[in-house]
Amino acid sequence: MGRIGVLPVLFGLIALAAFLAMRFWTIPAIREGAGGLDMFDLWIDGYSPDYARLFLARISPAAEALYLGPQRLLDTLLPLALAGFLAVTGYRVAVGWSWPLAVALALVPLVYFTFDMLENAQVAVMLRRGLAQDAMAEAASLFTVWKVRSLQAALAAVIFVAVTRAVVAGLATKERDEMGFTVAIDGPAAAGKGTVSKAVAAHFGFAHLDTGLLYRAVGRKVIEGADRLAAAKALLAEDLEAEGLRTPEVAQAASQVAVDPEVRAALVDFQRAFAARAGGAVLDGRDIGTVICPEAQVKLFVTASPEVRAERRYLELAATGHEVTREEVLADVIARDERDSERATAPLRPAEDAVVIDTSDLSIDDAVAAAIAAIEARRG
Repeated sequence: MGRIGVLPVLFGLIALAAFLAMRFWTIPAIREGAGGLDMFDLWIDGYSPDYARLFLARISPAAEALYLGPQRLLDTLLPLALAGFLAVTGYRVAVGWSWPLAVALALVPLVYFTFDMLENAQVAVMLRRGLAQDAMAEAASLFTVWKVRSLQAALAAVIFVAVTRAVVAGLATKERDEMGFTVAIDGPAAAGKGTVSKAVAAHFGFAHLDTGLLYRAVGRKVIEGADRLAAAKALLAEDLEAEGLRTPEVAQAASQVAVDPEVRAALVDFQRAFAARAGGAVLDGRDIGTVICPEAQVKLFVTASPEVRAERRYLELAATGHEVTREEVLADVIARDERDSERATAPLRPAEDAVVIDTSDLSIDDAVAAAIAAIEARRG
């Protein structure tokens, strides 16, 4: 009942129970006891004083007792529950949009309930007296018409506001998607953020940028003899496709150039331009949510224990033929964590409003599902 709420469900069940009791018990019994004539409440377009007098003349004592007893109780519960359902639902539909409108929607069903009670009271007077003067019958008939009209108005108002809000929300979502929706995913090495980022981008149809490749591309150029700042300023998109960016040597070089504030500054515009592209973008790195895109709509921090990350990295390197030991990989992971988290410029840390996903004990599918759920919750 999360979004629906308990009260609307409760009111709905009461209304349904009252309706079924009237539909299959009191209404047929009263109709039979009145010689086949319908009770006053069913004439939603009103009835004449002559019809009221004919009904009173035909109704049996047993049917009259049923009308004044169980039927009147049910005919109080039904409008009360309906009014409650519409009032609470209308208020909840509109309160996040317009507080005055929410109050108005909550009050409209009370008009329906008031007319229904006035009708019940007038019909009860006619039944008890066994007569229907023109003024009495006309008033009861008018109350019947007005209760139906006010119920229709309440229903129409709630439906109109709900549909309007849905349309507005849909237009806002479309506009937001056209203007760009940024997902910032940070975390330490081998935590799984790259895998999660690619899966998330594919799921939502967003573009993906592994910002770590920027530093790896710069680190690779530095290994080849280039100046780190010059390499960063001259970096091109095709440099991210170069071979050998995933080797341990390049990873070390990337970690070392990443501590240089001038290098980081030179790469900021590249990343922010990518994040602002139409259709949405997913960027993963170490300072996306804190420095590059602090206004990102969604920020995730994907992490895992050093031991788990070292084992993952070891298996990855071993599978590609690199001769390393688990101890060496763990030492490298710890050293890299220290450099990333202790550097003066843009240290590795989760943004204050980031959703932290610890993948130590999660499968890939579970980690991706957690990330998708966090993004969908933000997108609404």
